[in-house]
Amino acid sequence: MTTKETLHELVDLLHDDQAELARMCLEDLADAADADGPSLDASALASLDRGLADVSAGRVKSIGQYERERGM
Repeated sequence: MTTKETLHELVDLLHDDQAELARMCLEDLADAADADGPSLDASALASLDRGLADVSAGRVKSIGQYERERGM
């Protein structure tokens, strides 16, 4: 399975409230991939890998839960 196929599967697993956050993160990545934007260093790539592993393992919170925990 390709990386893009894996990403598609992960997106399909997200709840609607998580999908918006994922969209924003992916847009930021797309902007960073722009030739005029900053490059992603090894630390940023490792952080993305950890985040994707957390999503894949179900170690995520909904936006609503996150906001409730922080009194938002």
